[in-house]
Amino acid sequence: MQKFTLVLTSIFVMGYILPMLSQANFSTSLHKTREGKNDAYKTANGGMELITNIPMDSLACKKCHSTTETYPNGDPIISATYAPSCNDCHNFAAGTTVAQQTCKNCHNRQVYEITAYPDSLANGDVHRKAGMTCVSCHKKAELHGDDGIVYASLKENGAIQSECMDCHSLLPTNSAHSTHSATVDCAACHAVSVLTCAGCHFETVVAIGKNRAINQIKGYRLLVKKNDKVHLGGFMTHSFQGKTNVIVSSYHSHVIAKNATTCASCHQNMGGTNVAITEYNNTGRMTMTTWNPTTKKIVGPSGVVPLTSDWKTAFKLDYVTYTGDSTILPGDPNLWVYLKSETDNAHIFYCEPFDDATLTKLGFTRLPVPVELTAFIGSVSGSDVKLEWNTATELNNNGFEIQRKTNKDFATVGFVKGNGTFTNSHEYTFVDKQLQPGSYSYRLKQIDFDGKYEFSKIIEVEVVNGLSYSLEQNYPNPFNPETAIKYSIPQNRKVTVKIFNITGNEIMTLVDKEMFAGSHEVKWNGKDNTGAIVTSGVYFVRLSSGNYVETKKMMHLK
Repeated sequence: MQKFTLVLTSIFVMGYILPMLSQANFSTSLHKTREGKNDAYKTANGGMELITNIPMDSLACKKCHSTTETYPNGDPIISATYAPSCNDCHNFAAGTTVAQQTCKNCHNRQVYEITAYPDSLANGDVHRKAGMTCVSCHKKAELHGDDGIVYASLKENGAIQSECMDCHSLLPTNSAHSTHSATVDCAACHAVSVLTCAGCHFETVVAIGKNRAINQIKGYRLLVKKNDKVHLGGFMTHSFQGKTNVIVSSYHSHVIAKNATTCASCHQNMGGTNVAITEYNNTGRMTMTTWNPTTKKIVGPSGVVPLTSDWKTAFKLDYVTYTGDSTILPGDPNLWVYLKSETDNAHIFYCEPFDDATLTKLGFTRLPVPVELTAFIGSVSGSDVKLEWNTATELNNNGFEIQRKTNKDFATVGFVKGNGTFTNSHEYTFVDKQLQPGSYSYRLKQIDFDGKYEFSKIIEVEVVNGLSYSLEQNYPNPFNPETAIKYSIPQNRKVTVKIFNITGNEIMTLVDKEMFAGSHEVKWNGKDNTGAIVTSGVYFVRLSSGNYVETKKMMHLK
């Protein structure tokens, strides 16, 4: 009886107590918190929430789970009530060992890498060819969060604890290792490729909590700086309701080869023919995604792409969107269409661009402008002029003198402090107050800490006495069949006046052209863009001019 009791006790300890003790800090691990996606997405980090205005808690991303829709023990996963737990990885009825396929069921990008570069190819991953699995490198302490630290992302230092040097402590003696071991991460040279998705259709993510991308991009390696070393990076593009987003981040490749790189792959000045460096030296741009209307695919970059500090404006990106039903996967590939080539939001995540000294070593003959202005506009409100400008990146930026010209010469009327060296976008404003009616020209003088300076483009504004932007309530209201809409603009600018229904869909464009400063009136006859009379109900008229936007509610009666 004592022997039988001992056996039962051993089973209880091995099967229940020890697994619980080994996962005492699981609640802080990324497998539990799923914080990585939120960290990349949220507004505070410049993420895509800026263009969606949808909080992460309203998305299904935090409940991401196995693509099989089942736990390892075969039980079904109920999406509505799902919460991350030990059962995502472990079938405790069969022990504590995690099957390799279980990792693949969640980590799709690694599956894509295996599919793109199978072990049968010469450039397949050396680790998988040697019989290694995920847990050969990623140990229990890392996966269970044994250190008790709440990491914001797996890209954060310390979140991934495995290092190449854990196994390769004795590097072969050669010129590449002696030159680069202290300044270049192993994967930057030994990764065969970065593999990312292009054209993520975020409407599908919102609708059903699943990813839809037009295609994958491979055959390139983005190089970035991280922890003062050259590191592997990647990028992804997204679209949502006509707006576009691109993110650049550090990257962990799972396709490693012994001889994946030569000196000429990265160094244009060592006999290499690097497509990205050549294009940048010639044009100041780098083509990253190109829409092919024949194949309806996105073509990505090739070879090594070093990240320059002006990447937000240097990257040439074609964006696409899916025109089919967002709730149906996989959908019809012929319903992908070109959207635009303008980026609405760009952000960088756990990495930095290269400095000029590094770019020069790689063979760059053109270097980024220290401060990259992406916009400079002026607007008038009464007798005040509001100037607004954005920077994509800043290097050694002391600040901006605001200069105004009324007759022959520019004169400084103000100064706005800069951000020194800053790799994210930044918005600046300055208000020139109580001006007399007339025409004014403005420019910015950007000044470095060492005294060097550059001038921006010149913009012109017109101050008209007593005028400011305004949209009056339509009259009559309610109306049938016609109503008048009056508005004012204080300067010559492009103006749009559009009608929207209660669901937010545009139904009529009344004005879309350059207008002179002054008061204007336009009439709406209650018809949409097709000429059909709209139904009775609430509608909205929206005036847009520069950064000014105002909306009024109207009632149409039939």
